[in-house]
Amino acid sequence: AWREVQNANGPFDYGHHMSKCAANMMGKLMAVEMKEKGIMVVMLHPGFNKTTMTEKYKHIWEEEGAVDPEIGAKRVCHEIAELTPDTAGRFVNCEDGKDIPW
Repeated sequence: AWREVQNANGPFDYGHHMSKCAANMMGKLMAVEMKEKGIMVVMLHPGFNKTTMTEKYKHIWEEEGAVDPEIGAKRVCHEIAELTPDTAGRFVNCEDGKDIPW
């Protein structure tokens, strides 16, 4: 779930967070729609990766457990390999394989 320490004093990035909610809902609806066709859909959060996109948070990379992109990619591939028709439609944190409530 959302942690209040994220963007505690702004900027609050409304557009970014609203678009993520919309993407999650699209994924959930698509998972329901595609299930009858045998197509599995899952939403994956790759975790905190050390990339140019997160470089502005470089000062907390180690503290927050950011990983090199190669490790993040392996985590994503692992979750895809674990996917079954019964587990499709989830929003998964690739850092630990647990569902992310939203």
